[in-house]
Amino acid sequence: MSVQGDLAKLKEANKISCYQKGNELDIEEIITQYTGYLFKVIQNKCGNHLASEDIEEIILDVFFAIWKNREKLEEDKDIKPYLASVAHHLTSKKLAQNTKYMEWEELDERTDFSKDDWTQFIENRQKMNNLEDILRGLSQEEYTIFTLFYYHAEKTKEIAKELDISNAKVKTKLHRIRNKIKKKLEKGGCGNG
Repeated sequence: MSVQGDLAKLKEANKISCYQKGNELDIEEIITQYTGYLFKVIQNKCGNHLASEDIEEIILDVFFAIWKNREKLEEDKDIKPYLASVAHHLTSKKLAQNTKYMEWEELDERTDFSKDDWTQFIENRQKMNNLEDILRGLSQEEYTIFTLFYYHAEKTKEIAKELDISNAKVKTKLHRIRNKIKKKLEKGGCGNG
């Protein structure tokens, strides 16, 4: 069998419809197939900033989110981008929680922090919060493209294959997402839409 044939088979095997048992989603099979994949996705995103217990908790939360939203899943789409997007979102939230706690705890102990240091710290924190709000406002497809490109460092051609769209569409979406983020950050966040 050719490499293209193998890729086509693999792509078909990852479709959400392959994980249907009658009218129900076979969550046990999804857990069996994708736990390792999610572990790698989360570890790539967080580096060594989360404990293994936190990663395991995020993985369980991803599967729960997929189960809870099973009615919204498009059967002809690949399941991996759904899983990766949810994993990235939950990992970001966990990192933000841990970072906020650690940063404030560390800053509280520092006596050499000047007024300018505090101002810069608060401004950076606000920009991160604004960016997180903006990303939450993206469509599922935009969020998936953004996370695959910026967090997974996947090339646009790889993303296009994964999402079964053209490479030009991926590039156009990335351009629009960047412009959307830039405009909203210039206006001071997502509240001024």
